[in-house]
Amino acid sequence: MFKQLIYTMLTLSLVIGVSFSASGHGDNPTLLEDVNKDGIVNVQDLVLVAGAFGQPVDRTAEQNPDVNRDGTVNVLDLVRVSNSLGQTVPDENSAYHDIQEYIFDKSCASSACHAAPANSAGLSLAYGLSYDALVGVVPQNPAAAAAGMKLVDPESPDNSFLLTKLIGPESADQGSRMPFGGGMVHAGKIDAIRTWIEAGAPETGKVAGIGDLGVLRDPNEPFDPPAPPLPGEGYQLYLPKFKIEPGTEREVYYATRIKDENGNPVEGDIYINRVEIFYPAGSHHFIIYRLTEEGLANNVQERGIIPGIGANPEDEFRELDPDDPQVLGNFGVDRLFVVGTQTDETLFQFPEGVGLRMPGDTVYDLNSHYINLLGDETLLGETYVNIYTIPEEEVEYEAVEIFVSNRAINVPPGATRVAKLTWYIEDELERRGHDPNTELNVFLLTSHMHRHGELFEVFQKSTGDLLHQSIAYDDAPIDLFDPVLRLDADDGLSFQCTHNNYDTNEPLVFGLTSEDEMCIIFGYYYIPTESAGSIIR
Repeated sequence: MFKQLIYTMLTLSLVIGVSFSASGHGDNPTLLEDVNKDGIVNVQDLVLVAGAFGQPVDRTAEQNPDVNRDGTVNVLDLVRVSNSLGQTVPDENSAYHDIQEYIFDKSCASSACHAAPANSAGLSLAYGLSYDALVGVVPQNPAAAAAGMKLVDPESPDNSFLLTKLIGPESADQGSRMPFGGGMVHAGKIDAIRTWIEAGAPETGKVAGIGDLGVLRDPNEPFDPPAPPLPGEGYQLYLPKFKIEPGTEREVYYATRIKDENGNPVEGDIYINRVEIFYPAGSHHFIIYRLTEEGLANNVQERGIIPGIGANPEDEFRELDPDDPQVLGNFGVDRLFVVGTQTDETLFQFPEGVGLRMPGDTVYDLNSHYINLLGDETLLGETYVNIYTIPEEEVEYEAVEIFVSNRAINVPPGATRVAKLTWYIEDELERRGHDPNTELNVFLLTSHMHRHGELFEVFQKSTGDLLHQSIAYDDAPIDLFDPVLRLDADDGLSFQCTHNNYDTNEPLVFGLTSEDEMCIIFGYYYIPTESAGSIIR
């Protein structure tokens, strides 16, 4: 049921020999060192960097020799390209991959249509086959072929039969609109295919003008709610349906408790080692927060309730106001991060013997952000979360979330700036109340920026090793470590975000909207239960 395109499964070399896996949307590795975007880092890229040495950087150029995005082409860029010679660009970091995942896989590549065994009209749109089956290929439809059309004619959308079939042929002899027997795909997806073809239908690389296709919900797209865990195996949290009107986006919070199959709140702590998250297309993100004692004392769950948001008037939602976000509480004081995703079907399976502690005697805030800017009908957002428990006596290691934000962002108009911060393990041990001699075992890291973010990098403080890199502001890669990354009290994680501000007249600073910026690392580590502190935050 879960997509297997992104978070890979691996076995971690732990003392107890366990495994961790996650699945969801797609891994988006970065290869900035491929300056000429031909899919491989080679001497040609070195030549481009050397030729631009000391020259002003044109960030709008298709080829950017400023590999580290610090605003200057210098020896640091040459070193990075030299160290990456021979590396190739994976297909996952491309506009074509997004079209495959969100259009072909979702609406076309079924066994009864354009995939084996049917391969209707001699066309397979299955992953790994669709590109060669489309680009430059003459369609089997006689009328389209006689008109000189190609299934995909690079740089010529109007001569591309694929686009004609998705829009709906004007001539009856060109057949019916596709998908056959199904609802029309979202207009934004059709526009994305047109933009991709206009750009030459590249197999690798991103294409300007194509946004996040994952937030576009096709008309009449079905959503089947998942069954909850069986009694004794776990619990289900539910964020009820809420409305997102056309041309808008909405971010809401919904307060709830962990409840058993009889609807009674769970009072004691539970440990979980598996999380499944489901929601219909259209969501930018979903996060579970838990309210702290301060948050409960500050009555955060009752603040800012706005009538009329829920499909059911009895459901109470609070809507984020970017101009006054503190109304809903302060992160790190009133609320703490538990788990989150930007993918509509996500699975987190923690290592064997590792449990994430979730207090039962508190309130959990379910945070959902839906986008309907390109829609012409009201969307309904909702989320189901299945959490699976592990008996406390089987928990040998306690999982702890990493969530570190650098708010010191200030980029003047027309400039690029790098924001840097270090997360010190010594401080983390003290803050959490862990044994000061404990070694943290980091097994997952990822990052988050907004649309002005160009590059996110995380390094191990003691060695300088690059641990995580992303150029994706809307869906950063998730790095799993095999073996786990062991950090002692003298170590830390140093991270830096490169932001540009070339399209506004105001300073770019930290904030909650897509027009502000963020620089956040998050992930998980585990430690032996006997070393874990009793201080929750």
